[in-house]
Amino acid sequence: MRKLLIILAAALALLLVVVPLLLLWLVDPNDYRDEIASRASDQLGREVSLQGPLSLKVFPRVAIEVSDVGVGNPPGFVQAPPLAQVGTATLSVGLWPLFRGELDIGAVTLGDAVFHLITDAAGRSNLDGLMTDSPEQPDAEPDLSGISLGEVRFDDVQIVSMDLARDTSVAFAISDLRLDPFRAGQPTEFRLAGILSDDEGELVVLERLSGRLNVAVNVASVDLSHLVLEGSLPQAGARVSARAGASVDLSAADPVVTLPVLDATLAVDALRLALVVEEPARLATGEEMRMDLPAARMSVNEQPLTARGHLVLGREIEAALAVRGERLDLRPLMTPGERQSRPRGEPADPDFSALDALTLNFDLRLDTLVLSDVLSLGDVVAEANLRDGELVLAPLAARLLGGQFEGRALVDLRADPPRVELQPRLRRIEVDRLAALGGLTAPVRGLGDFTLDLSFSGLDAESILGSLDGSGQFQVEQGALLGVDLRALVGQELTRSNVGNISRAFGGQTEFEQFGGSLEARAGVVELPDLRLVAGDLGLAGSGKLDLPAGQVDYRMELALGEALASSLPRTVREATGGRIPLTIAGPMTQPVVSVDIAGVAESALRRQIEQRLRPRESRAAPEDEAAAEVPPPETEETAEPAEAEPEREQRRMRGRDIVIRGLSERERREPQEDPDATEEPAEEEEATESDDEPPPDED
Repeated sequence: MRKLLIILAAALALLLVVVPLLLLWLVDPNDYRDEIASRASDQLGREVSLQGPLSLKVFPRVAIEVSDVGVGNPPGFVQAPPLAQVGTATLSVGLWPLFRGELDIGAVTLGDAVFHLITDAAGRSNLDGLMTDSPEQPDAEPDLSGISLGEVRFDDVQIVSMDLARDTSVAFAISDLRLDPFRAGQPTEFRLAGILSDDEGELVVLERLSGRLNVAVNVASVDLSHLVLEGSLPQAGARVSARAGASVDLSAADPVVTLPVLDATLAVDALRLALVVEEPARLATGEEMRMDLPAARMSVNEQPLTARGHLVLGREIEAALAVRGERLDLRPLMTPGERQSRPRGEPADPDFSALDALTLNFDLRLDTLVLSDVLSLGDVVAEANLRDGELVLAPLAARLLGGQFEGRALVDLRADPPRVELQPRLRRIEVDRLAALGGLTAPVRGLGDFTLDLSFSGLDAESILGSLDGSGQFQVEQGALLGVDLRALVGQELTRSNVGNISRAFGGQTEFEQFGGSLEARAGVVELPDLRLVAGDLGLAGSGKLDLPAGQVDYRMELALGEALASSLPRTVREATGGRIPLTIAGPMTQPVVSVDIAGVAESALRRQIEQRLRPRESRAAPEDEAAAEVPPPETEETAEPAEAEPEREQRRMRGRDIVIRGLSERERREPQEDPDATEEPAEEEEATESDDEPPPDED
């Protein structure tokens, strides 16, 4: 028996060695090229052509190598490229496992191959009906339990997806794919490198994707662990890296990837986004790569935040996230970028072109949002949208400069320089701090309410001030007009000096209860057409101008004194002005020069004297005369004044005004300081005497 077993073993070994040699000697696979192509066509349901030589090996495995293989399309795709064109392919199968009913596939290689997945205008695919003649039942559940696979190598393989209706195509070029020997239910190492591109260029450069995969026996799922990804998004100018673990559900039409572990980083110029999932993320792999994030930690340039929402990667980077955090500093987005064309030595201009590929929608809830070196918002509640280089914050509510900000902000980063539009409603804002945002010393201090519609270009203080345009309303309460002490003007000058000689800087400040009006800004110059100030027993009303780039003010206003302050004026000034002093306030914002408008005072005095001279005549007029006076008699040739008399009448009016001005100034110089205890009779006599010295009013 022992000898018999030895003989049988020797015979079997002889068969295993000799038979393959006989087959190699007697059988040439190229003799069966047409039959092999015909059988392959029947199996695939597509025309298969074998243009290159065939090579057959039978020991230790049956191995076949083919070259120049073509697989055609079904009818109706005549103008489309073929389904497959393969440069070289090899496949080997172990003989001995076949006797046990197992399929032991050796190394599989594929090189210089192109696969076209085509959808025509009618929505048909060139994959429809593929392998319809296969003996496998289409609904049978796959079973990989008896299959083992050797190393798989793909070199220079392209998979092209074409949509003839839209005339678009997307290609994934595999430069390198390696899969270690594989058996279902066991982990296998793999690595992949390639480029995803479309008609306009490269979308994703996958420099490295490696890890371990474990395929279920029924191919219903694939588990991926120890994943490492390194790559770039050229059209977005971004770098991507990730460490992850994933589970792929292949039971659905579109595979769904669950990511229980994900630590990803996206870098675009000065912007660095990092994301770590706290609950498993879900990645849909249909027409777009969409990732849903139920809960995650993220950071913007190392600033920690929490987020939930979704991300989309493709030609553009899209995100819709609800973001919460303590602090978010956006200044890195405003960092000037280097430009290749700028001359050496010139400062770099801001370059925001990389942001064109970002579409971001953030629902922000932040303790602090930093927009620039001088502007920070607190308790921010906002919708932030960045699309095509345009950042919109609307609606936006936040604490600002001790008060509250509500409104809308738009930053157009495509403009050169960037353009900003603001429609804020500010309540109880510290005005001096608001001016400091533009590098100014405010002419006013207090808590202000503003309703504004402003725009400017540039992101530095000088550019903002030089391009500021807009309009609005403002009201400041419980503050002070800085650089001007109006009470010093009254107490030090108006009570004892010649009114016509007042023109100097007083410094100090004038505290007030209310100060407000409207404003119009053009190129950094702010017009104030209706200023109003209330400060106890004095007030101001008029108009003004603020030249913000030059730091100058120019006001034309009327100072109205209360009864107590008016009584402290010299009698002649009091009578001439009625306690209302026209002023000009002009010069540097910090210390403007205050001047009394003496011409305005003289005009007022002249009107008062004329009214006083005319009043007795009017009081003696009969009622009939008063009624008649209301309707002037018609002009006749005898009564009409010649036209050439008008210049002469104007000259007389000007001479009368000048005489009043001189008289007022002389009376102030020679008039003694009033005694508050003096009786009124001497004053009346003096007034009567002085009035006799004054010239009569003009006839007109």
